Amino acid sequence: MSSSPAGAATIAESTPSGPTSGGESERSRVRDLVGARGSAYDGPMLRHLCEVAVDELRMSGAVVSLMTPVSTRRDQSGTFAAASSEQARAVDELEFSVGEGPGKDAFLSSRPVLTGDLEHAFDRWPGYVPAALAAGVRATFAFPLLVGAARFGVLHLHSPRVRTLTTREIAISLLLTELAMEIVLDAFAPVGQPMPSKEPLLGSPDRRDQIYQAQGMLMVELGISLEEALARMRALAFSSGQELANVAADIVARRTHLEPDPDGAG
Repeated sequence: MSSSPAGAATIAESTPSGPTSGGESERSRVRDLVGARGSAYDGPMLRHLCEVAVDELRMSGAVVSLMTPVSTRRDQSGTFAAASSEQARAVDELEFSVGEGPGKDAFLSSRPVLTGDLEHAFDRWPGYVPAALAAGVRATFAFPLLVGAARFGVLHLHSPRVRTLTTREIAISLLLTELAMEIVLDAFAPVGQPMPSKEPLLGSPDRRDQIYQAQGMLMVELGISLEEALARMRALAFSSGQELANVAADIVARRTHLEPDPDGAG
């Protein structure tokens, strides 16, 4: 591992097929665990993968988010794909609400970001850390979903206590990341191949769709950029103590109206 600012660490090489990711027997075991859970229980396959991650790695939560880079700035847009629980999903939404966090950094750097104690990461993520600690998260471990140089999202693990990952736990995390990437690619097969239903992958509709809708409405109504629209929504969520998704729902439903900024274009 190599050091990184403010209480986090990154793994210099995160290719799942490398030596860090474990042997074929371990790969088969992890694959069988996810497959067995999928056979025994209904629901999206990615959710079963998150549940296996919680059990195998002694975590309180696991989330898979799909992301795409935004070319105009060092940022990304994303969509929630699956979580081990509603609490884990809510913690994942914190990063989108405040615009920072270990998952975002893992995606942008294309390297895992391992944060064994969030108390030491206030300087790096001043908006995310207090909210995550308040939600009962003390350590997080974010692994990017990669195929070669292409990046697609993040597997993000949450722990309720300060801890580090053992070499074996890192290997299992990378194998789960590899399997998550396979599930994502299988769900979006190339033209000419059978297209599986997206329901096993994605599950219920994503609340971020409503956030993007509210962004678009503000862009048109206030004459501002999408980036500024999201910033205005985040500011309102922070000042009112609400989740960003709830603010967006109120904007879409016309229960909340934002006025143009008298000191700027919006």
